[in-house]
Amino acid sequence: MNAQPDGPWTPTVDRMHPPFRVGTGHDIHRLVEGCPLVLGGVDISAAVGFNTHSDGDVLSHAVIDALAGAIADGDLGTHFPEDDPDTVDARSLDFVGQFARHVRATGYEVANVDCFIVLGTIRLRPHLDGMRRNLAEALDIDVKQVSVKARSNDGLGEEGQGRACAAWATVLIYPTSV
Repeated sequence: MNAQPDGPWTPTVDRMHPPFRVGTGHDIHRLVEGCPLVLGGVDISAAVGFNTHSDGDVLSHAVIDALAGAIADGDLGTHFPEDDPDTVDARSLDFVGQFARHVRATGYEVANVDCFIVLGTIRLRPHLDGMRRNLAEALDIDVKQVSVKARSNDGLGEEGQGRACAAWATVLIYPTSV
């Protein structure tokens, strides 16, 4: 920090390489009877799930979008496009690991991840620790750096009525060399 003789201090920051960066991500998918439900790499026993190109894991997708936003490098579809045959029926948690390595290659490390899932008709609390562990392992960070919360939406909206599941993620990253 630089003190100004006749004014307030101003921070000394390299605006192109700040000491930290933040990204946010969001994903939502409709729930369909008879399809698997995967969140944060956890297979959840339910009558409904995602009928999507990959496993449809909205939590993993939101984390990838948040990471991509933090390094200003596209989004999930930019790096794992639906027209790529390698992404058909793929495990989204594997994409999280691949993208975490990409983030490191750009010179950043993940400081923490905060996630939020909205699904009204299926109890997720028993699965949250498994989701945290899976995300931490994929990101190669300590589980204490990952938060996953869930809400029911009190029966409101598509998510609250069990017709869709949505997830949001926020990440904080920092440069590996300053």
